[in-house]
Order: sequence, then structure tokens, then C-alpha cells
Amino acid sequence: MVKAHKISFYVFLTLIIATLVVFGLFFGVGYDNVEGKYVAPEHTETLLLFMYFMTAVCILVAVIGAIMNVVSSFGGPKGVSTTGVPDKAISIVSVSILVVTMIVSWAMASDAVLTLPNGNEFADATLLKITDMFIYAIYALLAIATVGLIVNLSGVFKK
Repeated sequence: MVKAHKISFYVFLTLIIATLVVFGLFFGVGYDNVEGKYVAPEHTETLLLFMYFMTAVCILVAVIGAIMNVVSSFGGPKGVSTTGVPDKAISIVSVSILVVTMIVSWAMASDAVLTLPNGNEFADATLLKITDMFIYAIYALLAIATVGLIVNLSGVFKK
């Protein structure tokens, strides 16, 4: 268990350092990237790609953790851990919320042609839908996590 904790700590530390580096590049490097009449930070694309990477990592870790939790709970007393938490049910609900959120956000996403500030048009429908889907999913999952945190802290479901 200590080894898993050390690995988790170093992964977390690496992600924090990477986040600080990307934000440092975004805010500190410069604004020489001219887009039409606007001047954008040079590392806007770096920040966006990092956000997509972090979203993908979160989704991947959530899915793998839920699957491992469901697999490890087989054979236990009615799917309840030693702490009394119904692990299998929570994992299934969590994965279901993630899948439903991604499907709904994909359905809400727009593939309309985007006109850039320099006059060029971005017309790749797949990338436009994926970008909208991730943005909507981030907002929805953030709202769901916030509501879950508030409900947990309120003690509504405590025995």
C-alpha cells in the first residue's frame, strides 16, 4: 500500500509541475501571436492541448478505477466493502454518469464552421464536435462533482 501511495504522490507532483509550467508559458512568454486584429498569447494552443490531455487522463483514470473497483468487489459480501460502502453500485453509477454526460455533450455539440479572427475558416466538423463535447463535458462533470461534494459535506446520506 505504501508503494501505491508513493507512486500516486509522484504522479500528482508531476502533474502539478506540468500544470505550473504550462500556465507559466501561457501567461509569461509573450503575446507575439497576431490573430487578425487581436494579439493572443503564444502558448494558447499549448494550454488547450494540455487541458484536453488532462481531461482525457481524468476520464481514463475514472473508467479504469471504476472497472478495477467492480472487478475487486466480486466475491465480497453482497458487493459491500469492509467500510459498508456499496462499491459496485457506486462504480456502475459513476461510469453511467460519465457515459451519459459524454453522449449528451456530443449530441449538444455544434459542427458549425468557425471563422477565426484572421478571416480563415475552420471547417473540420469532427474536431469542432469533439472540442464542444469536451467543453460541455467539463462543465457538466464539474457541476456534478460540486453538487456531490456539497451533498457529501452536508451529511444527508450519513448513517
